[in-house]
Amino acid sequence: MNMAKLTVHGDDRTLTSILEVLPSEPERQWRKGEPKGAGRVHLDSGFEVLVAEASQAQVLPSRIRSYLAECRSRGVSFSMPRIVAELQFQLGAVASPATASAPLDLPLGDLAVFSEMGISLSVAARA
Repeated sequence: MNMAKLTVHGDDRTLTSILEVLPSEPERQWRKGEPKGAGRVHLDSGFEVLVAEASQAQVLPSRIRSYLAECRSRGVSFSMPRIVAELQFQLGAVASPATASAPLDLPLGDLAVFSEMGISLSVAARA
């Protein structure tokens, strides 16, 4: 399965204001100081939201566009001070030879929207 998750962390008050208008509920939330494993703690609060999920990676960009358009219509931006947002693409193993050559295209317009909204990208492929 291929998915795109948005991870946001930073200032508690700003995170709360974002969560109040976000188009979906977070899958996971944490607070500053909570344990995160191996004797470590979270340095700031944050949340993670599933933005898109699809068996074919090339479907993700259109679903992400829709989600971010809804965010923008609600006034959500991640370019505020003390907030860090990262859109994480997790690409699964190829299901069939027919989908092996299907690219995950992100046109310049999409990259511009990510930049305007204060979102960085992270891509991980799973075997």
